[in-house]
Amino acid sequence: MKDLPQDQSNVTAVVLRDGRLIVSSGGKSATEFFETHPIFAEHARKLLQSGRTTVRYSYIDEGAADWFLVSIDALPGANGESLGRLHVLRTAAPFGLTLRELDVLTLLAAGHSNQDIGDCLDIKLRTVTTHVERILVKLGRLSRTAAATLAVDFGLLRLPTPGGGRNLQPLTVGLLDAVIKEDAPQEATARSRSARPDPLIIGTPLSLRGLAAADAREMMMSARMAVSEINAAGGVLGRPLELREFDCDIGDAGSVTSAVRGLIDQGVHAIASGYSAGEVAVQDLMADYGAPYLHCATMEALVERVRNEPDRLSNIFQICPSDVSYGPRFIQFLDHLAENGQWSTGNRRITIIQPRWLQMDIGLQRVEQMALRRGLQLDVISDLPPRNIDWAGVINRVNRHDPCAVLLAYYFPEENIAFLRQYLADPGNALIYTLYGPSVPAYREELGAAAEGVIWATTTGRFSNPRTEGFLHRFRGMHGRNPGHSHAGLSYDRIHLLARAWASVGDPNAFGAVCEALRTQPYRGVNGMYFMDNAGQSVTAPDLNSEDPSLSHPHLIYQIQQGKQVLLSPHLEKQVRFRAPPWVMRGQRHLVAGGEGLR
Repeated sequence: MKDLPQDQSNVTAVVLRDGRLIVSSGGKSATEFFETHPIFAEHARKLLQSGRTTVRYSYIDEGAADWFLVSIDALPGANGESLGRLHVLRTAAPFGLTLRELDVLTLLAAGHSNQDIGDCLDIKLRTVTTHVERILVKLGRLSRTAAATLAVDFGLLRLPTPGGGRNLQPLTVGLLDAVIKEDAPQEATARSRSARPDPLIIGTPLSLRGLAAADAREMMMSARMAVSEINAAGGVLGRPLELREFDCDIGDAGSVTSAVRGLIDQGVHAIASGYSAGEVAVQDLMADYGAPYLHCATMEALVERVRNEPDRLSNIFQICPSDVSYGPRFIQFLDHLAENGQWSTGNRRITIIQPRWLQMDIGLQRVEQMALRRGLQLDVISDLPPRNIDWAGVINRVNRHDPCAVLLAYYFPEENIAFLRQYLADPGNALIYTLYGPSVPAYREELGAAAEGVIWATTTGRFSNPRTEGFLHRFRGMHGRNPGHSHAGLSYDRIHLLARAWASVGDPNAFGAVCEALRTQPYRGVNGMYFMDNAGQSVTAPDLNSEDPSLSHPHLIYQIQQGKQVLLSPHLEKQVRFRAPPWVMRGQRHLVAGGEGLR
């Protein structure tokens, strides 16, 4: 959209009954503005023909940063014919309204019920009710009637009219809807000469300076690559994709919810996120907004919320398997080592360290049952904060137990790095097994050789296949380095998930239909198969007996060996051997070298 120049907030013109336009202020730039927006002169002509005297409305091109308040008044001319005085004012969003709230207010002012508004905008009744409540607060009005009156007086009626302008004829703006439809080819031609089509906006909150900043940069680079590739191929529905990145600290729930509110206020078509401490609040915000929310928080508790409230949370998708398999898979991994003669249970004690993180559940109850059946003694350390942990004190507690294996049930690279450094300062003889954190390149970059022997698992990551190899090649070409093993692929895939859903539905603003497409259409991406047609709308855990791990998101187990990530499980070739960590090799109490690779 060719906006008004930044130093010019408004322009005026006179429109004759035959549609000719005479610019009154703004000079050449105003003339260019009206030439690229002939719809305004047509609106003025339509008003003059209708016999009505005035109209006020808000004109917003979808995705534009500026709002335009438009006033048209019918005035008597010198020879008895009416003239249309046209005034266009660039403004910030009046009363702090969002685009969606303006849509709702426009339909409310025309007398629509909440159910009618929901049908018109393809959003849920509860979402409409929430919007109406917020509109009344922002406008300072106690009733729908008072809000509707203010909307007409101040021009808080959106054109193009949301929902196709159904049943707006009682309002003067209703007369102008037909002009938009009749003159769409003319408007489209003018727009194509002056500006690119409005973008499809994907909001993404990123912790670029907060907790897990290195991981956030991985997500950002992969998302940008996906957007670049899609736009190079022509975009979606003839429209380019655009990322709106909002910096926040994912360890601070208030910071995350503020970021999401900011993205909603910008009218994004979807939000694609990683994980945060504010996921419950974010789900509730997105449920009210209605646009698709794709997250990778990896928590069964969040999936369970969707199962329990399928109507309200129908736009929430977890695009990876949940955390409840982490603990049981750890025990199964120890079983494989023992069966292959690579690990001896020694004193038969294992320790799980799980710092407090809201809604996290690694399947501890099942782990306790599995340990009991195997005669293992389980020690759990769970009274730790989510960051700035006193690892020296923790390691003292661990070494008093002298476990044969330690599961650090924690995701973030920063604390994973701090834990290992402290452990190696006073090492025991435990196998160290952790979650996800070492997938981020910063883990090995900071630890160097000290990371040798660490084992880690992820419920989602890239599994070697031609699609993955192509992703790696393109990522290196664009960013000059290799991506991480998990969220880089997820971030890339979720952009493609949204693009495909929008393309299949044909209308990115039809949130309900887009969410149905996300739910029902399988998609094979870098990290495996996405199929979320289940009650929790989540990628489900894989079948461990499957001959093709990429049919879901395979539960991957890696070990760092000589500075490289070596896949131990699933590994169909069986040629990769587990290696005893160097600190254990010195003690020789629990682990032995050799044996077959793990399946």
